[in-house]
Amino acid sequence: MLGKKKKIPKKFIIVGIIIIIIIIIIILSFSLKKDRKLNPVFSFVRDGVLSVEKVITYPFVFVKNKISDYNELKDIQKDNDILKTSIDRIDSVEAENVELRRQLEALKSELNIDYTLSDYDYLNATVISRNVGYWFNIITIDKGSYSGVEKDMVVINAKGLIGKVIRTTSFTSDVRLITTSDTNNKISVSISNGSDNLYGLINSFDYSDNYLEVEGISNTKNVSIGDRVYTSGLGGIFPSGILIGEVSDITTDSYDLAKLIKVSPSVDFNDINYVSVLKRKSAEDDN
Repeated sequence: MLGKKKKIPKKFIIVGIIIIIIIIIIILSFSLKKDRKLNPVFSFVRDGVLSVEKVITYPFVFVKNKISDYNELKDIQKDNDILKTSIDRIDSVEAENVELRRQLEALKSELNIDYTLSDYDYLNATVISRNVGYWFNIITIDKGSYSGVEKDMVVINAKGLIGKVIRTTSFTSDVRLITTSDTNNKISVSISNGSDNLYGLINSFDYSDNYLEVEGISNTKNVSIGDRVYTSGLGGIFPSGILIGEVSDITTDSYDLAKLIKVSPSVDFNDINYVSVLKRKSAEDDN
């Protein structure tokens, strides 16, 4: 009786397969070096592996590209919807602008206001001199007649009204501040309390407590702490709408007939370094 064939244990088979795979990987790694020329066998193996890899990965790459195209298409559609909505609003916005311009002109005519801030260009300048003895009266800036600066042009900064030009040289200008001690330098202001605009005059500036005093408002008029104070546009020098400050305190005169209003300036007049001069737009700019 023939003896049974001796079977090779499974663990040796597995080990053998692993060793063969490792040998193949080592051989392929060595043969695929950039400076080594492939022989026909390795070239065939490499091409075969790459072809199989391409076939296997193609469906995944295809699906990934389609998903990317779909998401991109959704983004384009969303942008188109936004653009269409914006285009549809152009006519209505233009109509609103026409009406606002009409109302602005009517308001300017009713209040006898010649110019508003939209009628001006901004010329930026730097403060180059300030006399300690006239600290709250005058500053000197580095723009003059050569840059188009003229007497009585209005000067502001990012926080509000600074003053107006009182004289110029070719390359510098002196600016009288709204905090000046000159009692003849009164500025017409408008106090906005929500529903109404009340009109008065800046009378003086208190250096110790840092407030502007506004007079000329009837005691029967309603003014509240925190109401904002702007230039009124009356008088022909300062355009309307430039912020001056906020109401900080309210008292009455000795006759109890008019209010004396303390206004906290929006500008820190102890720290003025950069300003803008308002230059009236030319007729060509208006057109």
